[in-house]
Amino acid sequence: MIEVKGLIKSYGGKKVLNNVTFSAKDGCVTGFVGPNGAGKSTTMRMVVGLERPDAGMALVDGIAFSQAANPVRTMGTYLGQSYLPSHMTGKEYLLYVCEVAGVRKARVNELLQMVELVGSENKQISSYSLGMKQRIGIAAALVGDPTTLMLDEPVNGLDPMGVQWLRDVLREQASSGKAVLLSSHLLSELELVADYVVMLDKGHVVSQGAMDDLELDGSGSVIVSTTDDQAMRLLLQQAGADVRDGEHGLIVGGLTAREVGKVAFEGGLLVDHLEQLRSSLEEVFMATAARSQQEGE
Repeated sequence: MIEVKGLIKSYGGKKVLNNVTFSAKDGCVTGFVGPNGAGKSTTMRMVVGLERPDAGMALVDGIAFSQAANPVRTMGTYLGQSYLPSHMTGKEYLLYVCEVAGVRKARVNELLQMVELVGSENKQISSYSLGMKQRIGIAAALVGDPTTLMLDEPVNGLDPMGVQWLRDVLREQASSGKAVLLSSHLLSELELVADYVVMLDKGHVVSQGAMDDLELDGSGSVIVSTTDDQAMRLLLQQAGADVRDGEHGLIVGGLTAREVGKVAFEGGLLVDHLEQLRSSLEEVFMATAARSQQEGE
């Protein structure tokens, strides 16, 4: 479990983190989202101990990561290709990580198969594509079979098959009880894998919650089809809803599915189809960030 408590950080008098607080729990994939410059990478570097906060703390399984008795088994990290030793081959790098961590060398072959780099392990990392660098970085993070994973933008450079592969890996890791903290600006992809989402904007946590609970205030549309959609339209408009035609019925804004069903029941209409449409993660984030900006003005 990763716990971030009240992190504050300034550079040159400019505050880049302002009381950042959240947790990435065991058994869950926690998505860490925000635009470039929001403070995601700075937060992650503080979790791993590469930078010190001006105030606050970051804990991994209850202690600072720098104090972990066996770091490689405590948390696996990938913070981007700039941290990879480009002069080494992929296999040399994994062998080095195993040696430092005291992990059996046979683990290297297991990881190369897992990240689908068999056949490319003897090439220098500098010759790897971005997607291959992401894979070798993830392999290094998994060397010690850690209880926690923290990955910064691991989807970048992966082709569609690679994205599917990573999604499966992350779900498998979380299903085994591990905490996974994953930053990404590809919100549509993150939406498919995250259980919990933390939204960061301009150094502030502007929203966080379970993926299933994130929704725009009053914005989730409802699709409804009844035995008389024209009569239903009039009833909904009288209830103050916005109504427009959709491919599979009426699209209703301003009311919940429960409220739409109640309108139909009270109007004596039978409902053939009733569905609450979720806002996308991108829609939720953009609306939340805009609201946060307005409140800060």
